[in-house]
Amino acid sequence: MVAISPPDGSVEAGLCKRFYPIVRRELIESSNWQFALKRVALAEVTNPSTVWQYAYELPSDCIDALRILPLATIGEAGLFWPAGVSTEWPLNAQLLDDLFSERGSSNFTIEGTTLLTNEPEAVLKYKADVVDTTKFTGLFVTAFGMLMASYLAGPIIKGQEGTRIGASWRDSAMVMIARAGAGEANNSSERAEHVSEFIRARGC
Repeated sequence: MVAISPPDGSVEAGLCKRFYPIVRRELIESSNWQFALKRVALAEVTNPSTVWQYAYELPSDCIDALRILPLATIGEAGLFWPAGVSTEWPLNAQLLDDLFSERGSSNFTIEGTTLLTNEPEAVLKYKADVVDTTKFTGLFVTAFGMLMASYLAGPIIKGQEGTRIGASWRDSAMVMIARAGAGEANNSSERAEHVSEFIRARGC
């Protein structure tokens, strides 16, 4: 096999070309790879909801919306006390940390390519579908190879042996992804991804 884009005519190259974007997106979605994290001020669109105050178009490269950052509007408001946050003592320390460190998120839900929230001038932090291979880390490349092998094993080897080998490569990829996730977490002070009780209760 010489090339997959365009494929060199071999069966293996054709399969690699077919599975490449699938593997890339699955792998990016599976962990918080720092090279794939982006933020963007969202563009407002017509609001189809009678519950949520604002509607925004998701970025075209968004694989997974992580959080709507309330910090932007707090800063633009001159650090006035955020609406809806209790000023009674004792103060909720974790909530304050969420608000002022970007570790928290305003409530939101997604319908198709539209994000609905009550946050004005929303800024989204998300996982982007990165296609520039120079941005990939070593662990990502290694996990990518293992996951790609799991996709290729069945079509190339056939039968139960192909299924067995494919499952083995996928297990290896999952181990590498977990290792990579621990490494990415060590490079950040962030807690695990915030999921609000409101969104969890809605099942979104």
